[in-house]
Amino acid sequence: MAAMFKPAAAVLLAGVLAHAQPPAPTISKFDKGASLTMLRQIKADLRDNYFDKTYRGMDLDGVFGEAERRLKASSSSIETTTILADVLLRLNDSHTMFIPPDRVTRVDYGWAATIVGDEPFVLFVKEGSDARKKGMAQGDRILFWNRNEPNRRNLWQLNYYYTYIRPQVMQRVIVRKPGGAEQVLDIASKTEARPNQLSDFLEEILTSTEIKIDREQKHGDTLIWKYTAFGDRKAVERAMKIARGAKSLIIDLRGNGGGLVDTLNALVSHLFDREVHVVTETGRKGEKVERAKGRRDAFRGPLIVLVDSRSASAAEILARLVQVEKRGSVIGDRTAGAVMTSRVFPHALGIESIALYATSITVGDVRMSNGESLEHKGVTPDEILLPTGADMAAGRDPVLARALTLLGGAITAEQAGSLYRK
Repeated sequence: MAAMFKPAAAVLLAGVLAHAQPPAPTISKFDKGASLTMLRQIKADLRDNYFDKTYRGMDLDGVFGEAERRLKASSSSIETTTILADVLLRLNDSHTMFIPPDRVTRVDYGWAATIVGDEPFVLFVKEGSDARKKGMAQGDRILFWNRNEPNRRNLWQLNYYYTYIRPQVMQRVIVRKPGGAEQVLDIASKTEARPNQLSDFLEEILTSTEIKIDREQKHGDTLIWKYTAFGDRKAVERAMKIARGAKSLIIDLRGNGGGLVDTLNALVSHLFDREVHVVTETGRKGEKVERAKGRRDAFRGPLIVLVDSRSASAAEILARLVQVEKRGSVIGDRTAGAVMTSRVFPHALGIESIALYATSITVGDVRMSNGESLEHKGVTPDEILLPTGADMAAGRDPVLARALTLLGGAITAEQAGSLYRK
């Protein structure tokens, strides 16, 4: 069964590592010993907590034995960190990864990428960043990021590696403008030299340099709710209270990476007047069924959910639930396919000087009421509608415009794009 696991992550990290960077510092005997200690802890976390006792067919002893041999032969700290990251990436599991020890340098690239359909685009560029100064803009088609061609399969790995394993002082990005012109951009990162604690790392996982603000606004008889993360359920209560005064509802989950199960259940309760089987989670201790109780004051009007490739976890579950229960329609792009339950296991290394590191381990397999798994599959919208690079560059939103039109409104993509900017 181990042969079924292609070392895609190892190939990717090797390719990223090959990108020209200043030589990595050589590793001391003490640090090499520390890396072996971390490897043993990573194996223990995986062995004791991973939801699948067969580890998806991976030969646990074989993979970790190979990693130990590579660590003993390693010659730099970046090489050891890459090896430690690779053992968990081999599972190709969206929620299982290595969180490295405190990093000395934090970087802000000033831009971010996204996938639209099957193509990579620049999602946003920060004001004042070197990326903006060099001419990068939202809607640019990304041809190469350093030596890699981003796609749906590897974009999350690129983000993980460049952010947490080996931050880049300088990056080369080749883009194609909406008009067809290609540009080679050598972009300097904004760096800050300071120790980073584990709490900083976890915060980075949950946040982004993209501005994310929940918004609720009326357009005619329709409430448009831009919901960015399943966090505090008070946001759900606030938005659904406003929805009681609307005839129809659009829940915009584009860019929503998920969050808390309790908050998901609270939102589901506001959309159904009966009990609903949300998901079944299977872990080491058996199955747990998540159900949401219906509400007498549940919103009963027409419902449309908007999604894109960054809609993940709880956002995907809600979108698919709306389809399965025939509660409404889903419009946009295929979602991320990252729907599992995970836990972070923190660890400390050292006595006088403490290094904090951790693992994120998938502890539960999540499936819909019909037994369907969304992991690596995502949710296919009822109507697939993708913005073009030109739409992104111009700030047009054809997806929101289409949803409003289906609910009886009259609005252009240009007008829809300006709604969130008000």
